[in-house]
Amino acid sequence: MDGGIKIKKLNTLLVAIFILALISSLGAATEIIVQPGDSIQTAVNSSSSGDIITINPGTYIENIIVTKNDLTIRSKSGNPDNTIIKAKSSGANVFLLQGDNIKISGLKAVGATRSGYSGICLSSCSNCVIENNKLLSNCYGIYLLRSKGDKLSKNTATNNLQYGIVLGTATDNTISGNIALNNGRGIHIGNSDGNTLSGNTVQNNNIYGFYICGKSDTNKIYNNYFNDTNMTIKNGIGNSYNTKKTAGTNIVGGPYIGGNFWGKPNGTGFSNTAVDNDRDGISDSAYKNIAGSIYSDNLPLVVYKPKSTKPVAAFSASPTSGKAPLNVKFTDKSTGTPTYWYWNFGDGSKSYLQNPTHKYSKAGAYNVSLIVKNAAGRSTVTKTGYIKVISKPVAAFSASPTSGKAPLNVKYTDKSTGIPASWYWNFGDGSKSYIQNPVHKYSKAGTYTVSLIVKNAAGRGAVTKTGYIKVTGTSQTSTAALFASSTPTAALSASPTSGKTPLTVDFTDNSTGSPTSWKWDFGDGTDSTEQSPTHTYSAAGTYTVKLTATNTAGSNTVTKPNYITVTATSQTLTETSQTPVADFWASSLSGKAPLNVTFTDTSTGSPTSWEWDFGDGTYSTEQSPAHTYSAAGTYTVKLTATNAAGNSTKTKSNYITVTGASQTLTETSQTLTETSQTLTETSQTPVADFWASQLSGKAPLDATFTDTSTGSPTSWEWDFGDGTDSTEQSPTHTYSAAGTYTVKLTATNEAGNSTKTKSNYITVTGNSQTLTATSQTLTETSQMPVADFWASQLSGNAPLDTTFTDTSTGSPTSWEWDFGDGTDSTEQSPTHTYSAAGTYTVKLTATNEAGNSTKTKSNYITVTGASQTLTETSQTLTETSQTLTETSQMPVADFWVSPLSGTAPLDATFTDTSTGSPTSWEWDFGDGTDSTEQNPTHTYSAAGTYTVKLTATNAAGSGTKTKSNYIKVAK
Repeated sequence: MDGGIKIKKLNTLLVAIFILALISSLGAATEIIVQPGDSIQTAVNSSSSGDIITINPGTYIENIIVTKNDLTIRSKSGNPDNTIIKAKSSGANVFLLQGDNIKISGLKAVGATRSGYSGICLSSCSNCVIENNKLLSNCYGIYLLRSKGDKLSKNTATNNLQYGIVLGTATDNTISGNIALNNGRGIHIGNSDGNTLSGNTVQNNNIYGFYICGKSDTNKIYNNYFNDTNMTIKNGIGNSYNTKKTAGTNIVGGPYIGGNFWGKPNGTGFSNTAVDNDRDGISDSAYKNIAGSIYSDNLPLVVYKPKSTKPVAAFSASPTSGKAPLNVKFTDKSTGTPTYWYWNFGDGSKSYLQNPTHKYSKAGAYNVSLIVKNAAGRSTVTKTGYIKVISKPVAAFSASPTSGKAPLNVKYTDKSTGIPASWYWNFGDGSKSYIQNPVHKYSKAGTYTVSLIVKNAAGRGAVTKTGYIKVTGTSQTSTAALFASSTPTAALSASPTSGKTPLTVDFTDNSTGSPTSWKWDFGDGTDSTEQSPTHTYSAAGTYTVKLTATNTAGSNTVTKPNYITVTATSQTLTETSQTPVADFWASSLSGKAPLNVTFTDTSTGSPTSWEWDFGDGTYSTEQSPAHTYSAAGTYTVKLTATNAAGNSTKTKSNYITVTGASQTLTETSQTLTETSQTLTETSQTPVADFWASQLSGKAPLDATFTDTSTGSPTSWEWDFGDGTDSTEQSPTHTYSAAGTYTVKLTATNEAGNSTKTKSNYITVTGNSQTLTATSQTLTETSQMPVADFWASQLSGNAPLDTTFTDTSTGSPTSWEWDFGDGTDSTEQSPTHTYSAAGTYTVKLTATNEAGNSTKTKSNYITVTGASQTLTETSQTLTETSQTLTETSQMPVADFWVSPLSGTAPLDATFTDTSTGSPTSWEWDFGDGTDSTEQNPTHTYSAAGTYTVKLTATNAAGSGTKTKSNYIKVAK
């Protein structure tokens, strides 16, 4: 019986294993690859539940219906911008989903423009996932119709005619992390219950940003960013507009998740003006009766402004010792987020960089101090003798006393230079010592010769003093004892007695009468009790030195008035005897994250170091760095340019604008109006430029044009070369007929306009042509390059060293420079020296296999004559002689201001950027007040438009700059 039971159990187990294997084989997912030229619909039709359809990059023209369950349709790249599905019929959905558990990701759906049709429509679906897609130029972006339990996340719906995202009779769906931008309407909830909306960005939609009808109940709406002029919120039942206050980064960068950000583009929204005294990123008061409804947001978000804490200075350095010259890298380790750094390296040099590198040229032990500041306060740390710069040591010493009765205790003081690392003393009586400053007892009478050997990594030094110590017998009446019966006579000498800071002086006791103790007063608040001390004067001045010598009979004092003269370290005349004027440009002012920006230093006054603050918590000390902005937001950029004469800071507020799903907007970028958009670069005529996503292909050819113009244009006019045009910033256009087309873009702002023409840019072939894979995947090198460049120095005295930086687009492979002085170069980014005064036109020709392009900048480099020839005695300048070079030219007045507009009272800081070394300034602020400061701050108390005038003057004359209607102050 037992054996029969075991057999039955074994058979049952085998059957179970067979069934599981069969089920496993039947349920295995298949990946179907779709190439350009294939049909996605055919792939869908041939698929089974659980299959994955992977679409290679390209443009596909079709309308797709999915009725199967458990299907994934995704792009291979994960990038919607290179996998585009365009509606073959504008009167049908690009994607119509009529199944469950369907996932769509990484695609761009465009062209369903007829009324009621969508980029992606979910009809009677459940548990579907729509993620990381772009929906543009449709009637609706995404439409959830009678669907339940679906998830929409990280999608971007933009430029759709009626709605970005719309829910109709849709329940229990999750809408999170999406962007609805520049649509007719942003997000619309109609007759839909139990949905959760969080982390969405809704802004700049035409009719309204957010709508929820009165028959939509129990929806949860929190942590969204709303920035639209209009919203419609009906009452419904049980809807909520905030969750409980929870620690975590919210959609505008604050430390808590709660309600929503309720903004308006003109800056008058609730969150734009709400008070946040405790700085927790949540308004101190609730937003009641939102848009006239019965509902309130009890935890509305505001732009987070963290509290400043006083910094605590700290730093490290590497290396901290070595031979001269020694390059030391200092690393700021301060806490509390300082915004200002001041280093004193102990050798008369200083720096304002956060993490400077400094070269010590002379041997010595240097004290290093760091001062840091922020809005909350300041902190200082000093490390004494921190940097030790060694040279071959020179042995020297003194002793006290040098004579007396046995037993005689003698204190030896090492006075060697070069920072010895070891000491070897021979006291002449058979004894020795290895400490720096030993005390030795002579037990017997005699005359002793003393020697000292010192060593370090650079070498060794030795000194011997013959007959230096004289010890008499205990029974004798010594000379010292006889002298000790009378008061000593103090006397001193010093070497050197004058020099520049820091000045190290060796003082020598020359007193008679056998003093046994000494007290020195160096005249700068410090003293010493050594017999022959060494002292360093760190500040310029004239110092009186006093010595009091004492023995058992009494004391005597000698005073030498004005004995030591210390002068400030002089500077050799160069352009760095002027404080630099910081300034810069950026290659791109706006774009999507990640945004690569090249910053070009255009500071005057020959700075020798640079510190950039990119506004996103990162920094650089390069002269003209490249930086990548990874997150959406509006960034203020700051450059501090430094030379030996001082430093200057240029701040461009809200300079870089990066868009993207995770935008963190600053308060100023949320409150822009038309009048305030005249900041920074918009005062310059834009420079038009653009790219196209497709340069060739079969008709109909869809090409997306991307505006890459600089100078902050506010309007665009495209001519596609086939008789059609557009005023969108980055439009998509379909070429229906074969041909070669020239494309033209005109970019305009209030300062003027610029036109970029690309001849024969788009090539469209007939429908019958079959393109090879290589012709469909165009690289940048199939386009002729567009040459462009910058120069690090635009003007200065001869010889002038200038580094030219190639900023050409289109992937050039070779470069030819003409510097305008008869020399040229084929390097990509060469450095050139202009030896003679003159004005030079620079030309760059950039070439690749598609052709070449030339950029000419006329009169681009200005070189003035070498500064006056100075004699050796005049090269160390005093203040009265510093009227050379630049001051012989009449100044050219110019200035900046921040901000340009705002409400009264408006505090405006004016920054002088005049050239030609003015020595006085006269400002007229246009409201009846003026100033003679170089960089004044002025308060405009009344609303109005103000013209500002600056007159800059030096010995050669004066120049005036007038900026009409420059400051705009609202009530």
